[in-house]
Amino acid sequence: MTIKKQVVIIGLGKQAEEHIEATIGHPEIELIAGIDTSVTRQQAISDQYPEINMPFFASLEDFLAQNLAFDAFILALPHHAYQGLWQPILACQKPILKEKPLGRHYQEARVFMTQANESGHGLMTAIQRRTHPSYVALVNYMSDHNLMANEIHAHLHLGKGKVNAGKTPDLGWRGDRAQSGGGALLDAGYHMVDLLIYLLGDFDVVAATMWLEDRVDNGTDNEDRSWLMGRSHQTWLFLDTWVKGVEDGNGGYQKSESVRIQCDNCEIIANREGVWVDGKSIFTAKRDWQQAMSQQLTDFVRRIDTQNWEDDVIWDQLPAMLKIEQAYALSNQY
Repeated sequence: MTIKKQVVIIGLGKQAEEHIEATIGHPEIELIAGIDTSVTRQQAISDQYPEINMPFFASLEDFLAQNLAFDAFILALPHHAYQGLWQPILACQKPILKEKPLGRHYQEARVFMTQANESGHGLMTAIQRRTHPSYVALVNYMSDHNLMANEIHAHLHLGKGKVNAGKTPDLGWRGDRAQSGGGALLDAGYHMVDLLIYLLGDFDVVAATMWLEDRVDNGTDNEDRSWLMGRSHQTWLFLDTWVKGVEDGNGGYQKSESVRIQCDNCEIIANREGVWVDGKSIFTAKRDWQQAMSQQLTDFVRRIDTQNWEDDVIWDQLPAMLKIEQAYALSNQY
């Protein structure tokens, strides 16, 4: 009988819900406590997931005072919250699965990575697209057929908001670049930058521009749309990240994502629903994250058991952060 890893989740916001759902019924992980300063969120999680039946605490200090045995952390806090909590978390000497981004900027990410590595207890960033079946199938197909991309066009449109909604909504900490580190590119585009590194390896950022509504980036307000152009040794890449999206005809915006790859002799399109080569379906998948999130937890357990924290998923996060920081620097010049 497998003994499940006893895991504590810190942060109970909307992002945490995906991690919580992935632990339910997972054969190797069990949540044993949740930590969040908001009693409202604690109650919401308790009501939404009664099968978990775990205690809640307002702080890490309160949790540690109970002397409960546990094996690892899942971290799903607002980006700025880690600055004051990182050392107390590392002092617990437990492996960490941290929701992206690794940091608000490259230097913070590098410090987090270095300190976690020095602690000897492992850090893994939650990047679900690497484990989503359709994107895994895409990478395998290109490898099996020895294909090289000439151009890659990727987009991620979140479909948020309403057409002609009027006043820009108050995004709280997400709207403050000092607290969040960035907008559309850092928060959502991080997944796609990581996916491009997964597909291509390293690349150079050639140009980038950011917008908030109809205003060009001022270096202070967070963008709701980002355009990034890059180049690897033989591939041009283009990434469009948009909080909104194309209008859906019903007063809202379409949520969508895809990667379109132009090779010498074929065109490949992939999204969370499948892979197509020259218009012919070669793979289909469920759009939701259940399998990818579950696989991510399984990978986390494997790393804990083997103490192997040196694979590409981990170390590609610093290059991903560097690409994003370079993009913001280029955008600020305009």
